[in-house]
Amino acid sequence: MVVEIAPFHLLPALVHWLLVLVACAFAGLAVGFVASLAAYGAAGPRMFALTIKRGVRDLLLLSPKRIGAIATLTFKEAQRRKAFMIGFVFLLLFMFGGWFLGGTSSERVAKPFIIFVMTAMSFLLIMMALLVSCWGIPADIKARSLHTVVTKPVRRSEIVLGRMLGYAGVLTVVLVVTSVFGYFWIWQKVPAQSQNQLIARVPHYAAELNFLDRTGAEGKTGINVGDIWDYRSFIEGGTNARAIWTFKDLDVGRMKRDGKLRLEQSFEAFRTYKGDVNQQLRYTLSLYNPNTKVRVPIGTFPVQEHSANAAATTVDIPAELVYRDSFDLDAPEKKVNLFTDLLNGDELTVEIGALETQQYIGVAKPDMFVRMPDRTFLATYAKASFGLWLLLMLIVIIGTTASCFVKGPVATILTGSLIFVGFVFRNRIDKVLGDLSMNKGPIGGGSFESSYRLLTQMNEVSPLPENIGTDIIKTLDQGVFGMLRVVNALIPDMQYFNTSEYPANGFDVPWGAMLLPSLAITLGFFFPLVILGYFSLQLRELEHK
Repeated sequence: MVVEIAPFHLLPALVHWLLVLVACAFAGLAVGFVASLAAYGAAGPRMFALTIKRGVRDLLLLSPKRIGAIATLTFKEAQRRKAFMIGFVFLLLFMFGGWFLGGTSSERVAKPFIIFVMTAMSFLLIMMALLVSCWGIPADIKARSLHTVVTKPVRRSEIVLGRMLGYAGVLTVVLVVTSVFGYFWIWQKVPAQSQNQLIARVPHYAAELNFLDRTGAEGKTGINVGDIWDYRSFIEGGTNARAIWTFKDLDVGRMKRDGKLRLEQSFEAFRTYKGDVNQQLRYTLSLYNPNTKVRVPIGTFPVQEHSANAAATTVDIPAELVYRDSFDLDAPEKKVNLFTDLLNGDELTVEIGALETQQYIGVAKPDMFVRMPDRTFLATYAKASFGLWLLLMLIVIIGTTASCFVKGPVATILTGSLIFVGFVFRNRIDKVLGDLSMNKGPIGGGSFESSYRLLTQMNEVSPLPENIGTDIIKTLDQGVFGMLRVVNALIPDMQYFNTSEYPANGFDVPWGAMLLPSLAITLGFFFPLVILGYFSLQLRELEHK
């Protein structure tokens, strides 16, 4: 598993959020002003100003007591509606889940149980979050129970916040119970000989990966062996070809306390002849300090490309090293200290070579990482559960807001569509927009250009004729791309909420790369959607059933 994802930068994200918020605020004010003119004519501007003034007052002068009372009422209503029955469904799945998971190989035995628990929790709780948040307020309006609340001295903003807080409380209780039960269920089901897989590895990835070709010349890529997936580059065995990783910003203090350097790899082997299929291809491992020119050969190790056992793919290097300048056994021995002689400050350079002639080893930058001291499985499991909780809170925020201006079924479809698009299509949209920013449009053009090519049976790379029709098509496509940018700014980036793969593969859930972005996205949607929910509920006709 490759756990390296795109880095998250909080300050640029905050600036982007503020720009989108200001743009949406101006658009909302413009729509509201036009609507007031259409509804009230000459008195529209005055009604518009009064509505904004009342909205500012209601959003700032909140009563925690009234919000708490509405949240408590929401919690009790969910209890009466048997919302907590979802926990019993979860327990029922656990009772019979072990029947279908016992036949896995001994090497991967822990992973299916972890995936089963995280998937079951995610599926059931996401469905529960959609139902309680999208159907609560419309059901109250239909049953006219909300009329009892709005006749009291309760602001509509407090109703929105109270409902969100109540739904969040219900989901939090169910999540905590199912998470605790799932944790102990995993430990009970995983055999004792495989419980060493219940770990949380902490990877530190390289900042750079460079190559030397078979003659020792530097390059940015290795050899392409014809694999259609060009994720990895290959180095040729028995030559001067090398793959060189440069690690920066290492936590040297933690490594010294651990007393060793741990390197873990996930290389790929490529054979040009069969050889002994029962014997793994081997690679050479060396550490190099570019300042002092000290190069220490560590040894040769099997690739282990099909192994899921982290211990088999990890090399432990002690702090004190005795080595020879070459792999020749007759060379004189020398001694170096890993931290004082081989580390260049907080940087480390690692060289990998393929040993067997006419055989190749495929590498990518995330294929080797410094394995910092492991954390407990409980830590990564709790972080993954927290990531799921943030996803549920985001669904509650979006669903409650949507239910303030549309009915339950429409709110469910709207909320579910936003989450689905954020999970499935957000990366694709980001790639298209990234290519456009570098003046590299999609092959075949935008929607209008591709439609023209289909109708005229023109292939996707032939240039369009130079005429006014082509100019119109390209202008329309630019408008579509502009709309795509607007839509992309309003869709949550759900890749940061997918934390279940980390404990399943024995990795720690990173705070800065996953949980912090998830928290920022949730809070980023919370504040504007509370305002939108308030005005939607304020202007909604509650008498309509």
